Amino acid sequence: MRLITTGDMMHVHGGFGAEVDYTARITVRLDAPVEEEILCRALCDTKKRYPYLNVHLRKGEGAFYYVESPEPVAILHTDERITLNSPQTNGIVWAVCWNEDRIHLDTYHGVTDGTGMYRVLATLLYYYCRERYGAPLEEGIGLAGDVIPPAELADPQDVIMPEPSDIPPTRFVPAFTLETDGGFTPSEASIWDVAIPEDAFIRFTSAHDASPGTMVSLIMARAIDELYPERDKEIVSAYVVNARPMLGAKKTYHNCLSMVVFNYDDRLRGMPLTRQSTIYRGKTFAQSYDEAIRNSVAASAQAIRAAARGAVSISDKKEVFKQMFNGGEGYVSFLVSYTGKWQYPAIGEHILELWAHPPNTFSLMVEIGAVNGKIFLTLQQRFREDTVREAFLNQLRKHGIPFEVKRVMGSDIARFPEP
Repeated sequence: MRLITTGDMMHVHGGFGAEVDYTARITVRLDAPVEEEILCRALCDTKKRYPYLNVHLRKGEGAFYYVESPEPVAILHTDERITLNSPQTNGIVWAVCWNEDRIHLDTYHGVTDGTGMYRVLATLLYYYCRERYGAPLEEGIGLAGDVIPPAELADPQDVIMPEPSDIPPTRFVPAFTLETDGGFTPSEASIWDVAIPEDAFIRFTSAHDASPGTMVSLIMARAIDELYPERDKEIVSAYVVNARPMLGAKKTYHNCLSMVVFNYDDRLRGMPLTRQSTIYRGKTFAQSYDEAIRNSVAASAQAIRAAARGAVSISDKKEVFKQMFNGGEGYVSFLVSYTGKWQYPAIGEHILELWAHPPNTFSLMVEIGAVNGKIFLTLQQRFREDTVREAFLNQLRKHGIPFEVKRVMGSDIARFPEP
C-alpha cells in the first residue's frame, strides 16, 4: 500500500471532489502505420522502467491509496475514450491506445504530471522506434533495468517548508472569467487542435522579445480584450511551470508544478505588442527564479498538509480540496501549459504530430507542444460558443502567423471514476 503524497494530494482529492476526470492524453502521430506487435513489446519494456506507475487506486478508511499491480499495462486498439483504473485497463492508472498511425498515452494526473508523462512516452517511443526504424538511444531516456534512485521516488513537497523571504507574494485579483463574466454557455469540453510552422512562430516571438509560452498567453489575452474592451476586471492567465529544477528535485515523478501569473490590465492594453511581450517576459523571470518558486511551492505544500491533517474522512478531504481545487478559478481567465520542445531528435523525425489533451479543470486551456518543425496548440474550452477561439486565430492571422486547424472534437481523455 502506498499513501498519496503531498504533491499528488490536491490532484487526487480535488479531482474527485470537483467530479472531473483528472486524466490527460498525449497523442503522437507517426510517419507510418503502427505495428501492434512492436508496440506491445515496447510497452512491456516501458512498464519495467516505471514500476511505481503500475498501480491501482483504491479507497480505504479515510484515505485513497495505491497498490502495486502485477497485471500488464493495457494496450487498446482504439481512438475512443477509455476508463482507467477499471477492468478495461487491467485496473491500472495508465494505458496505451493506438489506431492507424496514432499512439495515445492515457495517464491519471493524480499519479504524475506532464513531465512524468513525457518521460514515459520517450521510453515507449524509444523502444518502438529502435525496433521499427533502428533509432539510436539518446541521452536522458529511461530504460528497463535502470536503477531507480531514491530521488525519483521522493516527493519534495512532503518536507519542504516556507523560509523567510523579501519576495512579495503574487498579486491575485478577481479575474475576468469567460463563463461568468463573458456570459458563455457551459458545455462539455471541446478541443481545437491547431498546428503552426515552428520557424514562423519562433521568428515572430523572437522579434517581439517573447518565448512561445508567453506569446501564446499574450495573444490569447489580446483576443479576449478585443472581445470585451469594456470589461471591469483584468484578464489573468496562469502559465504552468515545472518546479523540479527550482526545488532541486529534477528526478521526482510526483506532481511538481507551480504557476506564473500574467495580468493584462488597462495599462498594458495601450502598449505595442513588443512592449507587452517584454513585460510578460519580465514577469516570467520575476516569478520563476529558484527562490520565488520554492517559496510558492512551500506555501502551497504547507497548506495542503494542514488541510489533509484537518480532514479526517474521505468526504471531508474531497470537500476541502475541492474548494482549494476550484478556488483559483475566479482569479484566472485561462491557463497555458508548455512542456517544451521534444528533446529526442532521432525519435522526433518520425513524429508528424504531438498533442496534449488536458483534464477539464479550467474554462479555457491551451496546451503547447513542439516537434519536427511544428508547434502544436490544443485549445480546449468548456463552453459552447467558439468566439474566443476564433478571436485567437484572428490574432494569428493579424500578425501573419500561418496555422492549420487539424481537428475539432470533443474531449477524448480517459474517464477515471472514484473507486
